[in-house]
Amino acid sequence: MELKLKQRLMGMVVVVSLTIIFLPMLFDGSDEERLRLTTTIPTPPEISVERVSVAKIKNDMQILEAASTAKLPIEVVDEKAYPASEGLTLDENGLPVGWSLQVSSFRDPDNARGLRGDIRALGHKSYILESRTNKGLFYQVLVGPSLDRASLLKTGYDLAEKLNLEIQITRYRVEDDLGQVGG
Repeated sequence: MELKLKQRLMGMVVVVSLTIIFLPMLFDGSDEERLRLTTTIPTPPEISVERVSVAKIKNDMQILEAASTAKLPIEVVDEKAYPASEGLTLDENGLPVGWSLQVSSFRDPDNARGLRGDIRALGHKSYILESRTNKGLFYQVLVGPSLDRASLLKTGYDLAEKLNLEIQITRYRVEDDLGQVGG
């Protein structure tokens, strides 16, 4: 039994060896085929390397800022008192006239956040604006904004009754949102 096993193993080694030697010859292909499959790599393009300095980048940025600033429309300060009219009214800049209710003003931002939370709990939109005056820093709690002044006043009267507040209607300006306290 050992002899037969040795012969079979030896035969298998010979067959595998012959396969390893002759199989690549069969699938190697012709010289013409190898030339056809060979590709030529084009020469790389010429790249000019330009030295960049921080001063040049700052100068370029200033030029771009000046160009984009020149394209902006000039904002017209609109202090006109708009009546409580129905429908959409546009101001001098072509923006809709919006309204907000100032319900309170605090020196402590936590008090302002607390009142804003109470107003939101009643289901109304509210926000806080940081306001610097000659008396110091104040946090104004406002409700709104809304394009409908009459409905906002009605909301204000309801809030004044529920939370014992004095309300004041003010003009809403998008540019004032820069001073908005998060949340």
